Amino acid sequence: MPLFSAALWRNARVWAGRWLLVAGLLALGGILWWLTQVYQTREEHTRHQIERELHAINSLQTQSVLDWREQRLIDASTLADDSLFSLSAAQWLQVPEAVVLTQRMQERLRILQERAKYTAVYLLNRHGQLLLTPNGSSTGQLPEPEMQALQDALAQAVVTVVEPRRDNFFAFPFFSVIVPVFEGTEPAGAVWLVSDVRTTLYPKLQAWPTPRETAESTLFSRHGDEVRTLNPLRHHNEEVSAFQLSELHSDDPVLQAMAGARGVFYGHDYRGHAVMAMANAVPDSPWIMVSKIDVAEAFADTQLREILALSLPVSLLLLLAGLVFAYGQRRAWQRERELKTQLQRNMRWLEGAQKAASVGYFAFDLEQKQFLMSSMGNAIFGMPYTGVLTLEDWVHSIPAEDRERVLSIHREAIAQRTPLRHQYRIQRMDNQALRWVEIWGEYEDEADHERVTRMIGTIQDITQRKQSEQELANYRTALEEKVRLDPMTQIPNRRALDEHVVLEWHRAMRNHAPLSVLMIDVDHFKAYNDHYGHVAGDECLRQVATAIASCASRAGELAARYGGEEFSVLLPDTNTTQAQQSAERVRAAIEALALEHAHSSAARCITVSIGLTTIVPVFASEPDVPEVCDIPKTVPLAAQVLFEQADAALYQAKQQGRNRVAVYASTAPETA
Repeated sequence: MPLFSAALWRNARVWAGRWLLVAGLLALGGILWWLTQVYQTREEHTRHQIERELHAINSLQTQSVLDWREQRLIDASTLADDSLFSLSAAQWLQVPEAVVLTQRMQERLRILQERAKYTAVYLLNRHGQLLLTPNGSSTGQLPEPEMQALQDALAQAVVTVVEPRRDNFFAFPFFSVIVPVFEGTEPAGAVWLVSDVRTTLYPKLQAWPTPRETAESTLFSRHGDEVRTLNPLRHHNEEVSAFQLSELHSDDPVLQAMAGARGVFYGHDYRGHAVMAMANAVPDSPWIMVSKIDVAEAFADTQLREILALSLPVSLLLLLAGLVFAYGQRRAWQRERELKTQLQRNMRWLEGAQKAASVGYFAFDLEQKQFLMSSMGNAIFGMPYTGVLTLEDWVHSIPAEDRERVLSIHREAIAQRTPLRHQYRIQRMDNQALRWVEIWGEYEDEADHERVTRMIGTIQDITQRKQSEQELANYRTALEEKVRLDPMTQIPNRRALDEHVVLEWHRAMRNHAPLSVLMIDVDHFKAYNDHYGHVAGDECLRQVATAIASCASRAGELAARYGGEEFSVLLPDTNTTQAQQSAERVRAAIEALALEHAHSSAARCITVSIGLTTIVPVFASEPDVPEVCDIPKTVPLAAQVLFEQADAALYQAKQQGRNRVAVYASTAPETA
């Protein structure tokens, strides 16, 4: 009977274990099924959120483009309804040689261009000939698309537009608005308003409210068998303006949009990447706005977040099981560890404090001529822990160039019985690396106070602090230099030039030496900006600045940007003949750049006009200047004469036809 009961009990425990295992597996399966359903539901919810975000962004950008287009039509309609402007324009077209009327028309066109931020504004006759701009008279004929728009505007008495396009007439893509001008009921001419879409329209397409690496919005229109893009493609290696329809995937978002797809849809873009896209037509235009983002990026963070969130219950269960197991194990060895921890705690605290502060302790015995070092002290010197550092080893650890100075400081402290605090360099014994250390020490006397026998103190590794101090000093120096650089051309600015002029003025007064200045102006730079755009204008100024700086290579010479398209070169110890030679080198160097300038009357490329002057500063007494003053009060004012004379010579160079060097008429020494 007892044997039967024992066997029955063993069988019961086996079956109970099996049933518990089955129950655990079923519970685990149920939990996994529930987690899968929750994940799918949350994923679908997230998909709808991302689609709504893409829909909202596309709608906002489409409205922004529409507002941009309508604003230009409003400006044009306002101008067309301005009867006084139409009357003035018609009168000028009849009498274009009237000076006063011409000036009024130029000022009106200039106000229109500056306030509405148009890239160019032209007044033209009804035959499409360009006659007047805000900067003066103009020549040429309207391009063909604008000519057709002009005929429609005059025939229908309405404002017409030419959608954004590229043409050799301008060096950038542009949008045209033709505003008809009537004299009574008879067409007299028109105003051509030009907008650079790179600076006015592209930013509206590039703005994306959330940081997305693959997000992209593009305006497309269909022309026969090709699809044209208005703005550059963000992820295309080369600038592409059109795609053949046969080159695109069958599910490309562009083809779907051209086929009438609207709202959110999916496909593969020109890179072959799976994307989520949204399309909208821009009202009253042939353009369709397509906004898209890679599916992988759109759901990457969400998938990871959902997996982490849903794995939390499982992790908690595993953590709970682990905690139960760890608790049992911990109780087994906790008591044994407790005593050992108590014994080592004080030593750990001491060693930790030393390591945290990189501080070691030492005691130097003057009679034994050796240091008793702590473990951290030995580590600082790069030697194995022996507890002893001989005086000879310590002396050899100091670099030869610092050795005598360091030893002298220690001898003086011993002789005067004063506390020692000193920073010096050492060479580690293991790898010969240079380190900075700081010594704090006090000397102990014998009982009779007549003889110093021992020094005790601390040694700290301060290499990182020294490096930080040096980096901070270097940063301050670099920052001061940066303040004196022109940010666009990367040559010295007006501030650096003013400071250098004062220094060289004083030096020239002391040495009775000549001081010359070149004032340089880029010829017809405003016309260059109007034709090529401000992006090309900035690049032109950078190349001109580099050429000027390369010509100022002697010691003391300084090339700087004076302001706008004006530059200046200071030439110390240089007479008029030498300065004129330097100016010719500058003029030739810039002409050698061969930067095309189709609207310059001086040459077919970028040129400069240069004015120069030379002054020999001398001292002069003033009753209101104290004798103890090292720098006369009139120095800044007298130095300004240099720039005034050079500017006058620059004006002469412009009057004589530009692209030349002019010398100031009077070169008599100037009194400071």
